[in-house]
Amino acid sequence: MTANKTESTQPSSGSDTTKKTYETFDYPPSAPNANSLPGADANTAGGRPPQYATLTDAFKTIRLEHFKEVHKKPCARESFLTAIGAGFGVGGIRFVLGGPVFSACSWAVATFTFTSFGMYEYCQRKRKIEKSNVRKMQEALEESKKKKIVEQVKKREEARKTREQAREEAQRSASSSWAFWRKSG
Repeated sequence: MTANKTESTQPSSGSDTTKKTYETFDYPPSAPNANSLPGADANTAGGRPPQYATLTDAFKTIRLEHFKEVHKKPCARESFLTAIGAGFGVGGIRFVLGGPVFSACSWAVATFTFTSFGMYEYCQRKRKIEKSNVRKMQEALEESKKKKIVEQVKKREEARKTREQAREEAQRSASSSWAFWRKSG
């Protein structure tokens, strides 16, 4: 639906006409029907059934570059190194104490898995706390800077007042009764 109100005007010089648009009502061209709303699904008017992601869709998003850059992610390196050490230690101890090789390897893999998840979450929590502390420190620094600026302004104001008082005293002493008698005598 479009409603335009236009008016033609003739300029005084002659042949050129211009149109002025006073009102325009346009619906966005992207909406195919009035019942289709953003976020609509099969249970609402005009919606389509939701598209569920499949396992193959998930695997299509994995790229080799993700594995090449995993060490650049925060906390990943620390958690992997800790988990490798813990898995090697637990698996080695299990093997030395007389357990079968397969059982020792299973213990090592399980220890690696749980330790890596645990250390990653622990590191993320430490980072979050550190970020909040840094934010608090920045706010405190900003507040102290504001206080210093206020103190400087107060000092400048006090210095200005003392200069004005000294100037007024000098003017009063220059215009005192003794100065009058000195000039005339």
